Amino acid sequence: MKPILSPLLIAGLLTFAACATSGPRGPAYDFTDDRPPEAMAYRDFMIARIASLTNDPQTASRRYAAIIDDMPEQASIAERAVFSALLAGDYAAATGLSSRAMTAGSDASLVRLTLATDALVRGKPRQAQPYLEGAPFQPFNRNIANTMSAWRALRQDGLDAAIPYIEQGLTGDLRYDSPSLYMLGLLQLSGGAEEDALATFERVWSSGARLAIGVEAHAELLAARGDRARALEVIEAFRAEVGTNAALAALAARIESGARIKPRRLTTRQGAALALYVPAAALMYQTNDDLASVYFVLALALDPDLHVARALWAQALENGDRADDAIAILSQVPKGSPYYANAQGQLAGLLNAQGKSEEALSLAAEALAGTPDRGLMLQLADLYISLERFADGEAVLSEVITADGENEDWRVIFSRGAARERQGNWPAAEDDLKRALQLRPESATVLNYLGYSWIDRGENLEEGFNLIRRAVVLEPLSGHIIDSLGWAHYKLGQYEEAVDYLERAVELLPGDPVLNDHLGDAYWRAGRRLEAGFQWERALSLDPPEKDRERIKAKLHSKLGPDAPEADAAPAPQPVQSGTP
Repeated sequence: MKPILSPLLIAGLLTFAACATSGPRGPAYDFTDDRPPEAMAYRDFMIARIASLTNDPQTASRRYAAIIDDMPEQASIAERAVFSALLAGDYAAATGLSSRAMTAGSDASLVRLTLATDALVRGKPRQAQPYLEGAPFQPFNRNIANTMSAWRALRQDGLDAAIPYIEQGLTGDLRYDSPSLYMLGLLQLSGGAEEDALATFERVWSSGARLAIGVEAHAELLAARGDRARALEVIEAFRAEVGTNAALAALAARIESGARIKPRRLTTRQGAALALYVPAAALMYQTNDDLASVYFVLALALDPDLHVARALWAQALENGDRADDAIAILSQVPKGSPYYANAQGQLAGLLNAQGKSEEALSLAAEALAGTPDRGLMLQLADLYISLERFADGEAVLSEVITADGENEDWRVIFSRGAARERQGNWPAAEDDLKRALQLRPESATVLNYLGYSWIDRGENLEEGFNLIRRAVVLEPLSGHIIDSLGWAHYKLGQYEEAVDYLERAVELLPGDPVLNDHLGDAYWRAGRRLEAGFQWERALSLDPPEKDRERIKAKLHSKLGPDAPEADAAPAPQPVQSGTP
């Protein structure tokens, strides 16, 4: 079998060809008509590779698809084409390409999952079975394949045949098993074993694990069996511990209104969609790229009404610097969906990131007028705060806090406190920050913000230091929090200690201009003038805001360091966080 040429060799051949076909006397040879097919294939391969590296999966998929039959490693090229098609959101192309990949001898997990999905979409569960069970999978895809097999088996052979597929992946540790156990509960519920399902849901709940889709089914089952109080208790506990979830908020409203609640019994396609969605959601939160997109595409092919997947798919696309694609996906969430308001809030955030702040505010306000939604109010508050319209953000957060009543949410109270602090209203800000800390004493964010604020104001110094130290213990890899501890030492004239912590902060966040500026000031005070200048130059190279740029330049050019007029370093960064996780 002929090997695929390496990219460097291909580049060399293309360069040689360019030199051989042109010159002062014109082209020596014309390869336009008699260029061998292999050369055309290698050209398309290189274009596809470049497209893959430049966030253009559509072009990559088309180019890979065009050369499957012309390249030596047909299966490998076809697998690349499948991945690119899914990354581009083109499910139809991915299914066709997966068939070609199998014909070429591919045994890739993603190819098999795509073909299994296609079989279930077409209502042919038996055709899905060999794709899900006929070859080894890596652990991540093995879990997906097992869970999809369980839903296939439930329809074909019943609950007793389905359960072993879930059980074979259990480790005995609820910290890792909770997603699988929630899926087991959904299987039991859909298979008519309500008592077993309730026992499974209660077991997972008592472990402290929280998965919104599983909690929703748990609460529905409780309400359907007449235990509405317990159902509302579960939903409220989720809100307090994790945050507001649109579907759970809608369910709570239905329960409180006295509406009849019926537990959902998922179809094969709906269950298989969740088998893809749940691990994809976990993957999205653990990565900073758009890799999870491929699984969201398959999940939505199985269940187009799984709109929460669109919201997270858009987030994955945003992670991959594909904002326009994310906007297109969010625009597909219909007004009737519980996730419509969230989608509009995400849209507003994306528009704001593109510099379209007025359009973003208009979109959020229009959506809020048509859909009075707590989550959207919080997103609107975030938008105001990101634009440094702190008074407007505070007003919206106050509305939410009033509406929450006794169901206090520490995130919202903290956010309002931070917005008040930014406006210079310290007494009110301090009250909010203290209350947030009472509600969530182990929040590193609140500990850091309140502790630093006290030290910066020269108040409660010992207690402030203790709060920041607790925050560092809770989040030892947070550059911003370690910077706060270093900057607190700086404010108290403890420059050597400040340098130690600020160097660590810059190691963790080397691209943050504020942290580099702080380290420069600490170096200067510690007598390390050359290093101070280097750090300030570094801070300038990281594109700080214009007001910070002028201040840093003053320190560099005046030779007075932090003593130069208007040259005090910027305050330690204190993130204003939303009330929605």
